[in-house]
Formats: sequence, C-alpha cells, structure tokens
Amino acid sequence: MAIRSFPFNSIGGDRKYNATHWAEYFASFIGNGVFPNPSDNLQIVANNDMTVTVKAGIAWIDGYIMINDSDYILNIDPADGILDRKDRVVARWDALDREIRVEVKKGELSSSPTAPSLQRDADAHELGLADISIAKGSIEIRQANIVDLRLNKNYCGIVHGLIEQVDTTTLFNQYQAWINDKKNEFDQDLVNYKNTNQQELDNWYETTTEDFENAFNAWFTTIQDILDENIAANLLSMIEDIPKIYTGKTEPEEIRTGDIWLREID
Repeated sequence: MAIRSFPFNSIGGDRKYNATHWAEYFASFIGNGVFPNPSDNLQIVANNDMTVTVKAGIAWIDGYIMINDSDYILNIDPADGILDRKDRVVARWDALDREIRVEVKKGELSSSPTAPSLQRDADAHELGLADISIAKGSIEIRQANIVDLRLNKNYCGIVHGLIEQVDTTTLFNQYQAWINDKKNEFDQDLVNYKNTNQQELDNWYETTTEDFENAFNAWFTTIQDILDENIAANLLSMIEDIPKIYTGKTEPEEIRTGDIWLREID
C-alpha cells in the first residue's frame, strides 16, 4: 500500500494499529536525540571509581521514547595493564529486545584507541552519549576522561522543543563557498594590481630618492661655502660629542665645543 493514514475508529476490527505505526507517527515530528533541558539530561558523570552515573533524562530514537527518572549506575570494565582503550556509552534502541537501554560498548585495546562505532540499522539504532578513555593501569574514571557527545549531531544531538531543527549544513556550505570565492577574487585583484602598478611604484621610489639626494647635496654644498675652516671643525667636533654626552662616557665640562653647544641649547 503506497498511501497510509491513521488513526481512525475501527469498525469490526478493520482498523488495528501497533507500536510501529505510533513510532512512525511520532518520528514524523520528534527528532532523535536528548532533551537540552535540564543541561545534565542523560549526562555521563564520573564517580572517581570504575563506575559512571547516567543522570536522569529523556531520549527519543526513531519515534520511541526512553525515560530515565533517576541516577543510573554503569560499571566500567577494569583497565588493561599494558594498553589503553576507549569505551562508548550509548542509548540503544533494540528491535529484538523491544526496548531502549543505556549501556557501555567496550573498546579495543590499543596504544592509540578509538571508540566503538555506532550501530544504526534495522536491528538497532544507537545514540552516543559519551566516550570514556581508560588509560592502562588506571583504577578510576575522572570527569576529565569523559568526552560528552550529546551535543554532537553525528553521534547524538538534542531535540529542540519537539520539532527537529532545520539542517543548516547545506546553507552553511553555500555561504562558505561564497566566502572562499570572494577571497580568491580579492587575492587575484591584489596580484593584478601589483603586476600592473609595480613599475610605476618603482619609478616613483627611484625618482623621489634621487630628488632628495640631489636636494641634500645642494644644501650641503651651500653650507660648506659659508663656513670657514675653524667653524666647520667646531661643528664637526660638536656633532661627534653628542653621542658621548648621551652615553655618559664624557662629562659635559670636558667637551669644549660641547659647552658652547649646550649653552646654546639651554
């Protein structure tokens, strides 16, 4: 049957509905994940031993609901003495067992461990609540060893209100592509401007430098023409004394021409 509709009153048993029908109904407007309020909804919390606590909360998976109304303790298998591992805590919808439960998926031992993958098929659908790193030889789980996955849509995600939020990935990718295009255009325009105007900039620099040098040489020649040898020598001596005064290597009174210069400055 291509088209289905419900619920309608049954007449003589011609309208019978089961849990699958109702789960399909709820899944049409309630997305998978955990509720965002309170903030510790199904949070995994360390107990500073080899157990963790699942805080009270609610999760939805494909139209089926799981309600945890109080703290729930999960045991973590002992650490290995040589290698590390990473376990994953999941909320698991199980078709065969007809329930949603919270359990620990034990990871493989490795020097660089990774958490077990999530099962999502006709038999089971898992939401990742947290990853737990178990270092070799450790005897307790601390909060720093737990990575919260609840806000990551790829692993779990949250139910915003009752309606699953619009997936903005496509819009974001489009915006990012526009940003990249504009950046590339700007970079190319900058290169084109530099290539077009580089010679003009070089010419300006050379001309300006040459003009300044010519002007300075002309001024210095004029100064030389109006100074006699004694005045020129005194001027040179005063110029040489300036760094001595500021470095403190020679006292001002020891500098004859410097005394004149200092009085003039004062």
